[in-house]
Amino acid sequence: MFNNLIAPREKSLFFYSPYNFIREVESSKQLKIVSKRLVPYFEKKDSYFQFESNAVVFLLKHLSWDTHFFHKNIFKLEFVLFEESDFKTLSKAVSAFRKFLFAELKADNCFIEIPSEDIQVIQALSANGFHLTETRLTFFKNDLHTFENERFLVRKAFDEDIIPLRNTASKMRNNFDRFHADPLFTQEIADDFLAKYTEESIKGTMADLVLVPDEPGIPVDAFMTLSYNNADSEILGLKIPKMVLTAVSSETCKGWYFKLMSEMLYHVKEIGADYFFTTTQSTNRAVFKGWNKVNGMVGGTTHILSCSSPD
Repeated sequence: MFNNLIAPREKSLFFYSPYNFIREVESSKQLKIVSKRLVPYFEKKDSYFQFESNAVVFLLKHLSWDTHFFHKNIFKLEFVLFEESDFKTLSKAVSAFRKFLFAELKADNCFIEIPSEDIQVIQALSANGFHLTETRLTFFKNDLHTFENERFLVRKAFDEDIIPLRNTASKMRNNFDRFHADPLFTQEIADDFLAKYTEESIKGTMADLVLVPDEPGIPVDAFMTLSYNNADSEILGLKIPKMVLTAVSSETCKGWYFKLMSEMLYHVKEIGADYFFTTTQSTNRAVFKGWNKVNGMVGGTTHILSCSSPD
């Protein structure tokens, strides 16, 4: 339906692939990752908004899990497509899209994760009620076969670890993540979201592996989660596991971010991973330090822009 709008946007859409930092992968495969996300929107009439007969098309999805958890009607804007558009046209399109969101869809919130390279869309969104709630950096390491370090005792998290790890996730909040930084959410509900996400990770619905300390005298007040990304790995022809979420008690587990990271690196090395990567807030200096210690590299930058109902 909107295929004519994809080719003109290919240069920017390339950066919507979370693996765009992998230079050895040809552009066609990166765009295949993006296309996999695009296709469902072409098939559902309620998943897009057209401005002036396809001059600009907004592809969005309703987040049912988030809506249920936060008791707010939440949408995610995935892509903005257009053939040719100047700032004035884009700005008018975004203004119309916001009216559609709140008047027709009765949305409470809509957000987008957008790469820095898509600057024209960032500017149009920012000029029409979308505000910055988080900036993210991608770190990666691809020389896994050479990784060597002191070993530490860790183990897989079990169901009995859920309560202490929920507590760790909620207590060790990051005021600069998109939930704590967005005025829409209270601190309490943002804390509870991270606790719930941690619980679901241990149960296997949000992660494939959760590592925790297993050293005598060290409480289970730290964790690191991993997703194997099997479906995308198959498309790219590379194993590309991702570190998703980490929380470490500064009181009882000081230094365990790096220890867990080190052991996670051994794990991905053992399973034959080609790349290991994560995304984190651009304010998270502790993570910068950890990745610097293992000679990790920066792969890219994205921004979370959000808008909420004026009511």
